[in-house]
Amino acid sequence: MERMPALFVGHGSPMNVVAQNAYTESLAALAASLPKPRAVLVVSAHWVRPDLRVTSSAAPSQLYDFFGFPDGLYKVRYEAPGSPDLAAR
Repeated sequence: MERMPALFVGHGSPMNVVAQNAYTESLAALAASLPKPRAVLVVSAHWVRPDLRVTSSAAPSQLYDFFGFPDGLYKVRYEAPGSPDLAAR
């Protein structure tokens, strides 16, 4: 089985979700150059907790942890499939 590379991708401004610029174009090119992953691990520093948490839902909900942006940004949906079996490991 081919291993995927480990990548750090900082999201930058939330507006990049709806923008077309050099940054978003470079992310699209990177995505096109890689095989489709079986899973993606996202580590967030947006919440401070004394313990580690792993989302293990089959259909994790989307969180909008920002405010003050144009309404269109809050309408963007990304319904990522969860992987309870992988999360349990």
